[in-house]
Amino acid sequence: MPPQAGNEWLSLREAADMLGIHPATVRLWADRNEIPSRRTSGGHRRFRRTDVEARLREKTQSEPGPAALLLIESVLGRIRFAFTDGTLNTFPWYQHFDVVARDGYRQLGRQLLDLLLRTFNDTNKEALTHEIVELGLAYGRITRQSQIPVADAVRAFLYFRTLVDKGILQLVEVRGNHSQDIPWAESLYQIQAITNELLPALIEGALKQGDMMEP
Repeated sequence: MPPQAGNEWLSLREAADMLGIHPATVRLWADRNEIPSRRTSGGHRRFRRTDVEARLREKTQSEPGPAALLLIESVLGRIRFAFTDGTLNTFPWYQHFDVVARDGYRQLGRQLLDLLLRTFNDTNKEALTHEIVELGLAYGRITRQSQIPVADAVRAFLYFRTLVDKGILQLVEVRGNHSQDIPWAESLYQIQAITNELLPALIEGALKQGDMMEP
């Protein structure tokens, strides 16, 4: 549920929703004093709405260019096709995903695509890596809660990462290695380096017990 406009102070989740990013990134910004916050008596973070809005304006000003958006549209097209043409239903591992798992993976997938967009112009690689690890842990929690075999969750991750790789390679083939100031081939290695951090975190999250997230 989105925060009410009259609320001056926002929770960690509400601030993350406004910014369109994972709560782990907001938590990291707060730890580094990159966004002001305070603690409640219960120890939970609260963020002033005006500070979050200011950060949102900064984020909007650094949105990726048309070439990066072209990549994501290419990847999204491949993903939509995999869902609509019945390809996914041919994989045994997909049959193990219940409705809750599929919805959860889909929501995390949107956050992952947003993160991949930011790899093109975000120089804070440490923050990106931290966020991808948190995403991996979240994938792992869904895997564990839906009792999905870890091997099948890994197969799903590798399948969708292959779609990303194919999207970039297709753009390299059609538009050349450089297009609108983006070196596609180098971007492939950059994205692979980031997403490589997700897989071990996914496995860790799937095997971890009793983890709690800050509200």
